[in-house]
Amino acid sequence: MFLYKKLLLSLFSICLMATCCFAAQAGQTPSERVKEGVSQLIDMLSDPIMQDQEQHDAAITRLRGIAEQYIDFGLVTKYAVGKPWLDMSDALRLQVQEAFMKLLEKSYLKRIPAYGGQNVEYTNEIVSGDKAKVQTEIIDKDKKIIVEFRLKIVQGKWMIYDIVAEGVSLVMNYRSQFSEVLNQGTGEDLLKVIQDRIEQIDQAQQKEDESES
Repeated sequence: MFLYKKLLLSLFSICLMATCCFAAQAGQTPSERVKEGVSQLIDMLSDPIMQDQEQHDAAITRLRGIAEQYIDFGLVTKYAVGKPWLDMSDALRLQVQEAFMKLLEKSYLKRIPAYGGQNVEYTNEIVSGDKAKVQTEIIDKDKKIIVEFRLKIVQGKWMIYDIVAEGVSLVMNYRSQFSEVLNQGTGEDLLKVIQDRIEQIDQAQQKEDESES
């Protein structure tokens, strides 16, 4: 499913005993955690009301509510920003995180896709310390998309912090873009760039809606 490709990147040096300890703490295995989230997402996307453009904002709110249960957007943003994150104040970090989440929504969920019966196969799980990778194949008719979910234990739960679709990492893709700003500018500059991009998307959407009306 292309939503996984759009929607949504580790140290592997801790010994096996530590790995077992972390897994026990989490309660669920990483694969179980991803399966649970994917199942909820499929159920939601199977609801016809999710494609009703008049209910779009409400649908986005529902999707975000599910996503926040399984994706740690703080970690996603931290890893996408990279080292400059350490120099940001807590207030700026929160602003950047909220703006980044909004950018992802605007970029990938302009039209919410309907679930078309795609099959998700879970092919491998790799756990090392407090991080894990869950490898899947999403079968859509004659297409096969390789998607890897990367997770970390946060407050006793496995949380997704990156999605790698066909070898392309969501986090690293944005890190390369953010680095272009941060190499010469500040965290405030990055926030402004993200906000400007959101505004551009909104303006383009408004023009598209006007042309369709």
